[in-house]
Amino acid sequence: MPKIDKSTVARVGQRTRLGVVCISLMSLGIGLNSGDAMASSREETIIVGAGGAVNTLDPLRSDYAQTNIILSAIYDTLVTFHGKAMAPNLATEYAYAPDARSISFTLRGDVKFHDGRTLTAKDVAYTLDRLKRLGTGAASLIDGYESTTITDDTHFTVNLTKPSAVFLPALSKIYILNADLVEQNKASDDGQAWLQSHEAGSGPYTLEDQSQGVAINLFPQYWLPEQGRPKTIVFRRIDESATRRDELLAGGIDVALSLSDRDALSLNTDPNVKVVPMNTGIQTEIVFNTSVGPTADPKVRKALRLVYDYAGGLRGIRGKNGAIANGPLPASLDCRPNLPPVKQDLEAAKAILADAGATGTKFQMSFQPAFEIQKQEATLFQSNLQEIGIDLELVPIAFPNYLASLRDKKTIPQMMLLEDFPQFPDPGIMLVKGYKTDAIGTNRAGYSNPEVDKLLDQAMATGDSEKRCDLYSKVQTILDGDSVMIDMYGVYKPSAYRLGTLEDLKGSLLVSQTAPADFRLAKP
Repeated sequence: MPKIDKSTVARVGQRTRLGVVCISLMSLGIGLNSGDAMASSREETIIVGAGGAVNTLDPLRSDYAQTNIILSAIYDTLVTFHGKAMAPNLATEYAYAPDARSISFTLRGDVKFHDGRTLTAKDVAYTLDRLKRLGTGAASLIDGYESTTITDDTHFTVNLTKPSAVFLPALSKIYILNADLVEQNKASDDGQAWLQSHEAGSGPYTLEDQSQGVAINLFPQYWLPEQGRPKTIVFRRIDESATRRDELLAGGIDVALSLSDRDALSLNTDPNVKVVPMNTGIQTEIVFNTSVGPTADPKVRKALRLVYDYAGGLRGIRGKNGAIANGPLPASLDCRPNLPPVKQDLEAAKAILADAGATGTKFQMSFQPAFEIQKQEATLFQSNLQEIGIDLELVPIAFPNYLASLRDKKTIPQMMLLEDFPQFPDPGIMLVKGYKTDAIGTNRAGYSNPEVDKLLDQAMATGDSEKRCDLYSKVQTILDGDSVMIDMYGVYKPSAYRLGTLEDLKGSLLVSQTAPADFRLAKP
């Protein structure tokens, strides 16, 4: 085991303003469980506080925000995004066939996995084949994958079962595995148990310790070295926003992600802290079950959209950190039609419900009680409905149980309060996965409209980006007219960091909140 710098303990204390921080060296993850990793001083270590459990580090679950923030630093993808523009990453070149049913790739030849083996086309094929076999999690992003034809170590072709304009950008969320390493540890579950707490990546960081949090160390042989990256990043689970705030003030953590608006406001006056309102494409919405129950009636859905106090919720609950929405997709995406925002109109809502024969109907809405802000928004909607004599039962649900409910239209909640965001900055992924009739398991509204299906099929089959954008806009206009959801507001997620630790804290459109691989230490 590497020798740990004894001055680290003292330096932790030097960052403390409110007293001694009780963080063990194990929880700091400094120089642990890594025979050849460098021992990092406290100044070279960034400690991140975030809420939510990290149940697995299997890249299969890159669709989970808590997992993906760590995976994004350990693994690489074939392509990435710089802002909204797709760019090469592990692949230096890529091109669709004229019929959009296959994509040819050229790989970099200088990429090393963390065990020292060179990445080849075999690893890409293994990764995609594994996702296809398992058929869950990130597998939904590569729907239509058929096979990979390998030409040599750096050239291969991905074959699709149908044309798909979103397949290539979706690869920005598919982390490439070390095929040999996973195969050695695959057991009977395709390596899921092993990858829960081990890694097989080629990214800028290696997984080091998980005894109290998750620690990752800088990989010295990374193919794209950049100056200023922290040598160690530690992720601590701190579920309460107020606790993250206090730990940040005390120096126990350097970065606090996803603070409540109230806690972020209280930090604005501290000279040692900078609050950053992360605009990462998150939209708050209430999704209707459009197939079963009273919300299957579009008139009822239209009425319910007129009930919520949008301005009051944005001001009183979100602290004005956002903007009232105007459509089913977040404002951060391109190809959005200029739709008017919905406003509260209780009298119109009552009249439409009466016309639909739904006066006095009792409704249900599911929400995630783990998030205090959802409790407040659910309660506000319940109060708004009471103003027109409508009862709303609030039904707590855990997110995994909600995902399971999407397999059958009959079990999808009547209404579900969500914060949604695109897995990558392309409107097609949200539209195809969210609203196509055959998108079982990701179609949260149980929505089915032959016209929408036809438009999306056309969009997937065209290589003309302008034509595709026009088709996407038409689909959104139809969805808005069908009132598939209550699109409430696009929100900023306040995060904060201690000045003198990082140069800056930047938002990411691929990773919820921020990408740790983008961290750069503040210059002394």
